[in-house]
Amino acid sequence: MGKKTLILITFCCMMIFLNSCIKNNLEIISDNQVEVGETIILTSNVEKGELLWTSSNEKVAVIIDGVLFAMKPGKVKVTLKVEKQVATKEITVVNPSIEIVITGRNTIFIGETTKLTTTFSKETSEEVTWTTLNSDIASVDKNGNVEGINLGTTKIVASIYDNYKEFTIKVLPNEYYIAIEGKSSIGINEQYQFKVNDFYHESVEVVWEVSDEKIGTITTDGLFIGKEYGMVTVIATLKDNPSITSSFEVEVIISAPKKIILTGDSQIEQGEINTSLKLEFSGGMVNEDVIWISSNPKVAIVSQGIVMGVTSGVTTITAQSVLDEKIYGELEITVNKYQSASPTQEELSRVEEIISKMSLSQKIGQMFVIGFSGTEMPSSLVSAIENYNLGNIIYMASNVANSSTLTALSNSIQEVMVENNTVPAFITIDQEGGRVVRLTDGGTHFISNMALYATNDENNAYLEGNAIASELRNYGINVDFAPVLDVNNNPGNPIIGIRSYSDNPLMVALYGNKMIEGLKSANVIACTKHFPGHGNTSVDSHYGLPMITSSIDELYQVELAPFISAIANGIDAIMTTHIIFSAIDEEYPATLSKKVLTNLLREELEYDGIIFTDGMEMQAVKNGFGGYDKTAVLAVKAGVDILTYTSTNNPITAHQALVSAVTSGEISEERINESVRRILLKKLKYGILDNYFTDYQDINELLNTNEELNLQFAKESLTLVKGDFNGLDKNKSTLIISPTTTYSLANNLTDNSFANFATNYLISNNHSKVDYLTISKNVTTSERNQILALIDSYDQIVIATSNVKTSGYTNTTNLINEITSKKTDLIVIALDTPYDLLAYQNVNNYICVYGYQKATVIALSKYLNGEFIARGKLPIDSEIFK
Repeated sequence: MGKKTLILITFCCMMIFLNSCIKNNLEIISDNQVEVGETIILTSNVEKGELLWTSSNEKVAVIIDGVLFAMKPGKVKVTLKVEKQVATKEITVVNPSIEIVITGRNTIFIGETTKLTTTFSKETSEEVTWTTLNSDIASVDKNGNVEGINLGTTKIVASIYDNYKEFTIKVLPNEYYIAIEGKSSIGINEQYQFKVNDFYHESVEVVWEVSDEKIGTITTDGLFIGKEYGMVTVIATLKDNPSITSSFEVEVIISAPKKIILTGDSQIEQGEINTSLKLEFSGGMVNEDVIWISSNPKVAIVSQGIVMGVTSGVTTITAQSVLDEKIYGELEITVNKYQSASPTQEELSRVEEIISKMSLSQKIGQMFVIGFSGTEMPSSLVSAIENYNLGNIIYMASNVANSSTLTALSNSIQEVMVENNTVPAFITIDQEGGRVVRLTDGGTHFISNMALYATNDENNAYLEGNAIASELRNYGINVDFAPVLDVNNNPGNPIIGIRSYSDNPLMVALYGNKMIEGLKSANVIACTKHFPGHGNTSVDSHYGLPMITSSIDELYQVELAPFISAIANGIDAIMTTHIIFSAIDEEYPATLSKKVLTNLLREELEYDGIIFTDGMEMQAVKNGFGGYDKTAVLAVKAGVDILTYTSTNNPITAHQALVSAVTSGEISEERINESVRRILLKKLKYGILDNYFTDYQDINELLNTNEELNLQFAKESLTLVKGDFNGLDKNKSTLIISPTTTYSLANNLTDNSFANFATNYLISNNHSKVDYLTISKNVTTSERNQILALIDSYDQIVIATSNVKTSGYTNTTNLINEITSKKTDLIVIALDTPYDLLAYQNVNNYICVYGYQKATVIALSKYLNGEFIARGKLPIDSEIFK
């Protein structure tokens, strides 16, 4: 075989292969199912060329110019030819789903005839078929005329296609009676006037009633109003003779709209949270609940009528009726790529001038946050700054215990920093609210993120952020490691929980952005965490190395979405997480992964702010990846700007390792300069370079204002998840049970517990007898026995628990299940995450407050006293409890 022949054969094989690929690429796009009488537009993924459509059975479906007309039930194969390409798709034609309503009298006597009429939820040319279930009692003709034959009760059935409706007819003897005339089905909130037919009097007066007023109500003159889905009986009784009655069965239905129109902005930006979506409904009394769907969740996600751009591209947003998936409105949305703002030439010039005058040690020192013990600067901290130029500080609880000297401490730190490093420090803190706060003496202990979402007002997140930042700045603190943007989509998560706003990524983004705006408004840098997301884990990275196995598409739709939105809204700092995301990097956790921090965060998401690490002394990075020297080098090579430590000695080891890595050429000095440049640009932006000293102000008035604001938040967030409880009976005896908390609740408590606080409060508000017990979080055997021996002595039992489900407190779970078997009206309060309900069997009254702290305890006590109604919104999908 010659060379030319071989080339020719190879070329032909390639053409045959390419031609088959082209054929296989053609695809028919349409619904798989259509109703008789409906039309659908058939489309394909090929736009060019002549499209030839054919139907395998035109008795089932006819196709004209790409429009399919459904004729009768059956299956049909649709074929599309475009030049040499062929595609087929099987479509099923089904009978339409039609709701039938029958109107008429449901009582007649022997020999009498009455006419029943029908209305339909959809227009149809098909005629209704009438049948009777017992022709010995009543007959019915094709027009719906019913004749009474013999005494008794039967059902008349109206059917059309595969749909049917039953109507009860009662046949009575030829004597005096009354008959109700009405409709078999009535919509929720619909009004209908029932009538009574009387055959022996010119006028008759009756008393109207219904069997269940939760389902429907009726006025004295027979006006019925549908309230709730279900069956109800309407009863008319002759006023002068109660022995003469008539009844009528009614189904209260939730009607789907006939049409939904969806409008809104057709173009949004990546990361933008857009609230422009609007719905219009037509079709009378309808249920306006819809299911929101994005055809491509990697491009945009949608929830509660709010859409957020995730990545650039096109998606279709659908609002689908909860009752009929074929009734929906659509809107095509284009998401445009986010474009980051660049610093000005003036800003860059100033920063470059500072960098040019810094030593290598000083530059690397800017890449550290370090901690220390006590409320004063120890000599070890001064030494670390003087000898190793470690450039930024984190305050822990021990550092902020004395608020009266805290501002002076910050100023002392800045003085030493500038003297040795030429650059003032970031002074950072974890002041999230809820479970994670450091500053409580001289600072407001605000409610948690999950509680903020429960208030159902995202502006509260802004107000809380602004209030927190106003307090921090007074003490010289300029960076808050908040808010948490983790989506808590794992009920077993042991570390995030109420630190997350919600299990809904869009809501996390919405509330997180508001918190960021609030912090920035008072000139504090917000640092969101924990990138790419710590919500879907069952392992605490302080003690182990978690792994998340979600696909990259799933990560974009859930974990990454809030961070993408924060980046688009100008977030200045992001903190990493020590978690392996196997879809991105199977070897290293995010903090040490170049694939996560450089390839994803820097390049793909175009983030240009500061990357902080989570604590480098946590077990997830401390074990398995080398000592503090090796992990520091790995993190910087991955793309980290600032390494976070809560000690003084360990960062010295890391600093020396980075100096050696630059000296040896393992890390370039320009790579160090990149991080220092980002750090200095933020210090310039927030005025830290020029105004690093803070004048202490008396903020007692601000603290009082913020305490009132926080209590209002706590009351708005309190959520009654189950039951109809709205306050204790003051005249009944009450026992309140709870564990203690580490956060101070009041000065006059024997036990620092909700139970003690609430008991004092209720007694002061004239409750007759209130006692309390303080228990362990996971109750002991003796505590269990004591409680079971006491409960029969009290009319009302309130028990508050904390993290029973996520902490595996089985003793407490078993106790509550034991009590509910005896006291069905037990009131159970979740002091932390709402997931505890998953551990219980028969709890009928369940209250959530999303954090065990002073504000929530006061709010709870007021609620038990009946001072307000619980209006909080559950921040997680309630379906989890069903």
